[in-house]
Amino acid sequence: MLNKSLYLTAMVICIITGRLSGQESDSSEFKFPAGVGVEYGIGNIAVTDEYISKEKYSGTMPFFTFYWSRMHETYGYRLQFMFRSSDDIRNNNVSTEIVEGALRNSYLYPLKPVNVFGKRTFLFLGPVSEFYFYYNQPKIAVSGFDYAQSFAALLSLGGCIESYFLLSENFSVESDFNISLLSLGLRMVDSEEEDVSPAKLLTAFAGFNGSFRLGLRYRLFTSLSVRLAYGLQLTRISSWTPLLAVSDNLIATLSYEY
Repeated sequence: MLNKSLYLTAMVICIITGRLSGQESDSSEFKFPAGVGVEYGIGNIAVTDEYISKEKYSGTMPFFTFYWSRMHETYGYRLQFMFRSSDDIRNNNVSTEIVEGALRNSYLYPLKPVNVFGKRTFLFLGPVSEFYFYYNQPKIAVSGFDYAQSFAALLSLGGCIESYFLLSENFSVESDFNISLLSLGLRMVDSEEEDVSPAKLLTAFAGFNGSFRLGLRYRLFTSLSVRLAYGLQLTRISSWTPLLAVSDNLIATLSYEY
């Protein structure tokens, strides 16, 4: 009887220990944030578009982003659409309307977690494809069939990296960095004055589009979270008449994970 009691006691201890260790492992495991989300951001943009003028135009410009992501067996996938527009980007008394948009596909593969200040940090790295477009129409008087507008687009292949620094069960510091490496560029050109093709294959030195974000996420519920982040975006095209657009933004995100 004593042997049977010891045997049963040992079995119960093993079962309880196994369950506790399994729960602890699950709680420390980080899952790719698959789900849907919406972002709103606003900040300052500065544009120098020499197809229109060598002067710098600047002003505030809001934007919206919608994204959907999911986790496959070995990688995460994210589809993201961004749109922003403002008709009050100014240079002294002259204003212009600027429209920007981007459609981005990201494939994110997990790297080995690292410890930073004693906290687990999870990294994802992968390729990115993106279609970016830009439109600029100044509010200036024209005559006859003349018009003043500028258009550019980049169909790019590049890379991205994302990091998730877990402060606690509900708080995390997140960052992401995206960069274009090779692009098919499109640019509005004056065909009557220049013998230049409107389409070219561009390296990152001639046609660059990149972004960086750093933010803090708070988990309201199991599936619902909010994030406040700072974002920086840079677009530079130099293969034709140069275009440089730089913006920094404060971004609020609402995410639903499943």
